[in-house]
Amino acid sequence: MNSILAIETSTAACSVALSHQGKVFHLFEMLPQRHAHRLLEMVDEVLQQAKADENDIDYLAYGEGPGAFTGIRIATGVVQGLALGWNKPVIAVSSLEALAYSGLQQLGAIKEQKSVAWVALMDARMQEIYWQSGTYNANTGQWVAEPAELLNEATIKIRLAKKNRWVLGDIQNAYPGFVSELGDFTECLPTAKAVVELANKKTDTAKLIAQKVPLPVYLRNNVAETIAQRQAKKALKEGQN
Repeated sequence: MNSILAIETSTAACSVALSHQGKVFHLFEMLPQRHAHRLLEMVDEVLQQAKADENDIDYLAYGEGPGAFTGIRIATGVVQGLALGWNKPVIAVSSLEALAYSGLQQLGAIKEQKSVAWVALMDARMQEIYWQSGTYNANTGQWVAEPAELLNEATIKIRLAKKNRWVLGDIQNAYPGFVSELGDFTECLPTAKAVVELANKKTDTAKLIAQKVPLPVYLRNNVAETIAQRQAKKALKEGQN
């Protein structure tokens, strides 16, 4: 079995997992805006728990996003540093896929001998939602995911009306009315443990940093511009007071 070290920081949660010698060692903490302070410490702690070091690791994996702008930048930066320092190949995993896998594990669907259709939803702010859909067959282990998208609530309602799927995500606080309409909704977050297990299915995508630099997936092209616009508006408002 491959030894994979994974990190996931696309939401308020910060997690690190290590699959090593048939066991998964996992740390998960809610650390809004504090990922950078704990992430490397958590990497060290997980390695210590497993009594392993960088020489034991076959692959690095990370949640590439989409998600919180700062969070996915931190994950990408850390995995770039580890990959360069340890000379390890990197596997990128969609944070929405990790969210879905984590939620299906939570529900026990991963162990059921049937195919399930899933939808992962993550709050993207600015009245938009990150969407990704796919299927998982627990009998064959086949995991299929469509490309992630950035959609509005109205579009998602139309899509969900078309077929029966497991809906999982973190939109319950931003869209409480929408979630109550769904009826069957599982609240969950992406975890590094889910990233590890999905990375095991994607080892053929692993690349050394010299071959491909790990990058974050934003989906929203004008993130930096939007932040600058917000700061400008804030400065203008303060000047008027």
